[in-house]
Amino acid sequence: MLPDKIIASVAAVFCHQGEIFALRRQSYLQAFPGYESFPGGKIDRDDPDLPHSSPLLREWDGKRMHALVREVREELGYDLPAGIASGQVTAVHYLAKALAPPVVAARFFLHVFRIDLETRPVFSADAGEIGDCFWKTPRQLLDSFERGDALMVPPLRWVLQALERDPQGVDFGDLSPRFDEDRYVISFEQLSEVRILPVPSNTFPPVKRTNAFLLGDADAPRILVDPSPESPQVLEKLLSTLRQEKLSALFLTHHHHDHHEHVPQLAGRLGVPVWMSEDTRERIERKHGADYFAGLVVETRREGDVLTRWKGEDVMVYAIPGHDAGQLGLAPESLRWFLVGDLIQGAGTVVIAPPEGDMAAYYSTLERVIALDPAVILPSHGAPMRGTYRLRETLRHRREREEAIHRLFVSGKTKAEILDTVYRGVDPRLLPFAMLNIESHLDKLGREGRI
Repeated sequence: MLPDKIIASVAAVFCHQGEIFALRRQSYLQAFPGYESFPGGKIDRDDPDLPHSSPLLREWDGKRMHALVREVREELGYDLPAGIASGQVTAVHYLAKALAPPVVAARFFLHVFRIDLETRPVFSADAGEIGDCFWKTPRQLLDSFERGDALMVPPLRWVLQALERDPQGVDFGDLSPRFDEDRYVISFEQLSEVRILPVPSNTFPPVKRTNAFLLGDADAPRILVDPSPESPQVLEKLLSTLRQEKLSALFLTHHHHDHHEHVPQLAGRLGVPVWMSEDTRERIERKHGADYFAGLVVETRREGDVLTRWKGEDVMVYAIPGHDAGQLGLAPESLRWFLVGDLIQGAGTVVIAPPEGDMAAYYSTLERVIALDPAVILPSHGAPMRGTYRLRETLRHRREREEAIHRLFVSGKTKAEILDTVYRGVDPRLLPFAMLNIESHLDKLGREGRI
């Protein structure tokens, strides 16, 4: 029996003449948007427990096999038992298992099955979930990741690496990441050479972590972005995690405490400077005292500055105000990714709160980044995502909400009545922050002369 919030799932690795079938998930999906993947999905409550009647499947766990058959049919339009009966499928092997790290509310426990083929099927991919699909060798898929052109969860890479070493291999065992959270902060890569450390932080609910990003080629400055441990204990774990790193600087995207808590202690013990916008420094020192960075080297960075390099490309600084007037983002020259700080979140809504927040500036920044069309978005809270879909949806949602607020306000509703109508059903803990968003929308409407 799996603990609560762990979701059992299955995946199929179709193998034919040295190539395997893989896919890229649609960028608008909630889970793993735009990631390279194998066909599969979660095991449903209604999937039967009984052994599957089909040869090659009946020896494996019944619930997993029924789920695998269903998922392959739903995603690829392929009848796996019929393929077995016709001889197109020659063998089914248990390939590997992996449990996602404990950094998300819903963790997938994945069971991977190898399906050997005599001939290559004609799949009919479900366009609702699958953006692209392809037959490639494990090395070709890994090369795509290593170039920085693919998002992948670590277990997928480990399966590909194992198949590259042993193309006929089966039962690679448990590929679950091994993390000692008592001593270290979890770290992993979903985009090549962009290491994510989801540090436990005192952040905005329901989120509990802020992503610290480790960037920089071997011959370039090595930068840690937005470390914000929630306590001295987590600070010590972060220091232990970074012990082998030769850091050049800490970089802060903006002034909110869940992006810089314990940074003075961290920078002091690492012996590195802290980089940020001038606005960010002024706001931090105004809130926390002029001596907040005492004894440290603090340097200002602004739009157009080169911070480091990623795969030989300059990583540039971008001004991305709106959530915070001094917020800075980062992106390489190719725009294969854009680190957006709190411009959006993987979960929940971004708060636009005065005096640092400005709804009009927020709209403009969203429009600008959407126009730049980066391949991958790296938020400070939540997982990387391919494309600008979430940015576009955020802007669309904000505009719709603003129109609702406008209609209610001109009809004579109070701010409290607007809150009750527009944010009905929202967690009561979040209502004070929702009111700040309402006030920011009203301020924008007032400046535009609409109210």
